[in-house]
Amino acid sequence: MKNRTRGLAIASALTLTSLVLAGCSASGGTGDASASSTPVDGGTINWAYTSAPANWDPLVIGGTSGTYLTTPIYASLFTLDTDHNIVPDLATGFDYNTAGDQITIHLKTGLTFQDGTPVNAAAVKFNIDRIFSQTNSALKAVYADVKDAVVIDDATVQLDLKQTDYQIPYILAEKTGQLESPTAVQKDPVAFNASGPVGAGPFIVEELVPGDHVTLKKWDGYWNAANIHLDTIRINFGVSPTTLVSALQSGVDNFATLTPDLVDQATQAGLTVQDTKSWGSSFLSVNTNQAPFNNPAVVKAIRLATNPDQYVQQLALGKGQSNYQPFPQGHVDFVQSLTTENTYNVDAAKKALSDAGVDPSSISFDVNYLTGQFDKVGEVLKSQLAAIGITVNLKALDTATWAKGYYGKTFGASLFGWVGRDSPVSAISDQYDSLGVLNLSSPTVSPDLTAALSKARSTPLDSPDYDANLQAAAKVGYETASNISLYTYSTPVARGAGVSELPAVDGFIDWTGVYVSDN
Repeated sequence: MKNRTRGLAIASALTLTSLVLAGCSASGGTGDASASSTPVDGGTINWAYTSAPANWDPLVIGGTSGTYLTTPIYASLFTLDTDHNIVPDLATGFDYNTAGDQITIHLKTGLTFQDGTPVNAAAVKFNIDRIFSQTNSALKAVYADVKDAVVIDDATVQLDLKQTDYQIPYILAEKTGQLESPTAVQKDPVAFNASGPVGAGPFIVEELVPGDHVTLKKWDGYWNAANIHLDTIRINFGVSPTTLVSALQSGVDNFATLTPDLVDQATQAGLTVQDTKSWGSSFLSVNTNQAPFNNPAVVKAIRLATNPDQYVQQLALGKGQSNYQPFPQGHVDFVQSLTTENTYNVDAAKKALSDAGVDPSSISFDVNYLTGQFDKVGEVLKSQLAAIGITVNLKALDTATWAKGYYGKTFGASLFGWVGRDSPVSAISDQYDSLGVLNLSSPTVSPDLTAALSKARSTPLDSPDYDANLQAAAKVGYETASNISLYTYSTPVARGAGVSELPAVDGFIDWTGVYVSDN
């Protein structure tokens, strides 16, 4: 691959990590239970997972935390190393033309999906075409700059772009680039999603019982199978957060991702808590196409009345960051100046309304959210806005009802969270742009943001202006758009006895080189 890649500036000593994993070793754990063990092939990961996925189609899941579960099954054209640099996966490399509006991707030869379908240029084109043709695709906005996928030969595919965009390799990586077998999808899309997802990744589905568990077995046809030491990954769904740590401590399960409130409990239970550089962020989306949010003074007042420190202390037990933006410190999109602009100030919030002639007692609105996920966040928000006289009505909704209102952009306000994107430009775009899946005010967008995003996309990854252009776009986005960040937090993993350290890669769980020893 040509040296046209760049890592996201998430340092190994990430400030967020130091807050969340205080007391852990430099490698990210409180002591590696398997550090003295010899790597051996075989072994089972029993993964305690607190929810039950409704979908296994990466195209429908989009770039969400749901991709943590699909990563073992699917592979992408590119993946990410521990410094978030682009490295080959199913592809060997890529080349841009001089204008940066065309990218040619070179594939590894002789590879297949788990059902024997060739991994070739036609399969890549099928997956990209399907992003735009399938009604419930969650990736249309991410791939908006792709005009056409052209098969050059069996091992070469060319993407023609609508504008200069050097972010495409990131988009073709883990969260938004997982490839599915065209044969399996075309044969029976319903069965494909319900019981038989087929990719080209290191593990193949042996059994999927919706709502209960999925069992994955190592697939020897994976191009890097020699570095996959595990035999089985069984993901157990619906594990209660209240029993998750005890399940790991007892050995019933030996792996889980942790929310901030469980970190201390897991550490005290003697589990190894490891930072994997992954993170999450909670925010309030408001729709500026609807009253009262069509009044900029109201949005400004809500921002000023929001106290991120309270979320960090009450909900993350001090293990998080109050950044006034959706990115953690150390992320390439993080803007230092936003931490001191429009910060929590009740008096200033009241003044913003008074200066605009707005009576706060006249403001009352619904805040919608997924039931069981943002209840506590909602209560804190309600109390904070009550301090300036605004009334919040909390509405907990089932997944289908909430999704219809949020993604259909019919809600006035909603709580939500996310885990970032592999592409730093896509991360900004998803939050604030006209097609942003997280922009409740879509298609409303500031012309200044459109220009800033275009400049960031057209900046080569190795340009000395890359970081500055990204942060300029992130700053314009937060200042002109309508998402109000609440707090960010790390999402470490807990490893049971004998489970070796995982590669620390922001955004996905990498099982390469991981093993389970008999301790």
